Amino acid sequence: MSITFYNAALVLHIVGITLMAGTAFIDFITFRAFSKTYTMDMTKAMVLENHLYKLQRFLGIGMLLILISGITMMAKLHDVWGAQLWFRIKMGVLLLVIINGLGLRRVLGKKLQKMTTGQSNIAVTDERWNSMKRKFTAVQLIQIMLFVIIYTLSVFKFN
Repeated sequence: MSITFYNAALVLHIVGITLMAGTAFIDFITFRAFSKTYTMDMTKAMVLENHLYKLQRFLGIGMLLILISGITMMAKLHDVWGAQLWFRIKMGVLLLVIINGLGLRRVLGKKLQKMTTGQSNIAVTDERWNSMKRKFTAVQLIQIMLFVIIYTLSVFKFN
């Protein structure tokens, strides 16, 4: 494998991580806007809710880019990166990103969809709504922090 092919895979890898991290951040901002407008303006809230569901596609595309490019790069430099501690930690954090983002976030999204389509409006004081907001925010903040850890590990590459 040529170094040019490796560098192309590295660019795709960085694009995939950035796409996923950016989508996680946008998801956080969109949900905050949704939760503020939901109790006041259903029309705006429904637009934001649809936007929340569409963001999940970008997470999937980013993950696909990360996996394809990561496998390609490992084919070239497995002996270099695979044995290093920072890389092993990064792989563990990436597994947590998958569990948190594609697992927990998706489950919460489906619960939110059931909650919002099952009622015309949820009171601000409704405990289920407040619990959903807390859970969503926690999952999103954890996701953002996991990406910060991945970026940090990738930059400093300690042994």
